[in-house]
Amino acid sequence: MATYTNSALDADRSTTAPSGPLLRRLHGAAAVRIAFGLVWAVDASFKWLPGFIHGKTLDDEMGAAKTVHTPVLHQWISLWHSVADSHPGAFAVGTAVVETCIAVGLIFGLLGNLVFVGSAVYALGVWSAAEAFGLPWTESGITDTGVMAGYVFAPLALLYAYAGTTWSLDARLMPLLGKAAWLSSPSPEEIAAHLR
Repeated sequence: MATYTNSALDADRSTTAPSGPLLRRLHGAAAVRIAFGLVWAVDASFKWLPGFIHGKTLDDEMGAAKTVHTPVLHQWISLWHSVADSHPGAFAVGTAVVETCIAVGLIFGLLGNLVFVGSAVYALGVWSAAEAFGLPWTESGITDTGVMAGYVFAPLALLYAYAGTTWSLDARLMPLLGKAAWLSSPSPEEIAAHLR
């Protein structure tokens, strides 16, 4: 096991410390991550309102199965509609909790890699089940494929941009995670060393 003196550690850090342009890029990505987290927080706050949390709006939210007739998609949407209908309150609370956790993870930079990938997978589920990919695309007046399409790709772009590297709790959390440290975003020093 190697031991380092303070001067050796300082010298190692100085050679891998991120440069000004790289640090500005990482801070910009972190700012976008925090802003996206605030968008998720607003969305999550809507889920805690009485109409949704008591399952009163789920028929409207999950009603896409009536308009989509493609066999596999219709079955997928019907499955989720059945799950939501069986316990609407529990489904609504689960949805609110997941979206709140995503918002907190993005805003505070907590378990960045897990939150980026997890929120993309969750958004894909919502986009495919509740929004039915914006189908049917043959109707006149259709203007988009659904809001959640952006929620699928934005966190993957943030992951690629190392948006969890700065202004996050991951730097403090990573040493405590041991073998599960991969759930956190890398440190700025790791990014700088990787890019050299």
